[in-house]
Amino acid sequence: MGINAKEANPMFADKLCSFSDEDLVSKYFVTRSQRVFREIYRRYKDPLFRYCAQMTPQQCVSVMENFWRSFMHTPPDLRGRNLKNWLFIHISRQLPNPDPAHETGNSEDESLQSALDNSEVLRAIQQLPHRERNIFLLFTECGLSLTTIADIERLPLALCRNLLQQSRRTVELAVHGSPRKPWKSAATLAQEAAAQQEAAQQGTENPAAPQKPATGFPWRKAPDIAVAATAGTNRSVEVV
Repeated sequence: MGINAKEANPMFADKLCSFSDEDLVSKYFVTRSQRVFREIYRRYKDPLFRYCAQMTPQQCVSVMENFWRSFMHTPPDLRGRNLKNWLFIHISRQLPNPDPAHETGNSEDESLQSALDNSEVLRAIQQLPHRERNIFLLFTECGLSLTTIADIERLPLALCRNLLQQSRRTVELAVHGSPRKPWKSAATLAQEAAAQQEAAQQGTENPAAPQKPATGFPWRKAPDIAVAATAGTNRSVEVV
């Protein structure tokens, strides 16, 4: 496909940056312009790759190549739907079925496998069961609503919410370990009990010891689960 004079103009490329995702797809659907496709690819290649790399590191490269090739030849007719949701919904459907033999195999990309192995958090995410990992990543990494994720996984919303919370606890436990209480001798415990009893008799209480703030995870900045589950369902639920 040749590039016409309008596409060759740098001003045309600059103008594309101001287009919404959905307008870009509509334009590409009609024109098959390579510049328009490259702008869509530029916006979403990294987030889609991060998601795919953590879901199927052994086959990530081939899955991404097939996905973008299919998009280029058969772009979606969104009909008012959200491009971001459409992309993650359809890439999740193209992931290979979970196979324990593949899960422990070598990645197509050694640098990708090295990145996964050298990050404590990424290693913890890789240990999640396939469904929990998908829910976890679609919500925390991809920013999809819990309602949309429940439809993707064909789960009741309450169960999807529980699996998300469980996956967060599992990752935090893998990274930090279980909380440990300081060891105290019997004599120390007896002294503390006597002090508490004396304070109670005097109508006072010992001030609570200041707690060390917990180490924050990136997904703590994600929207509240309950809010995400109910907000914008008319636009975010786009499973087709």
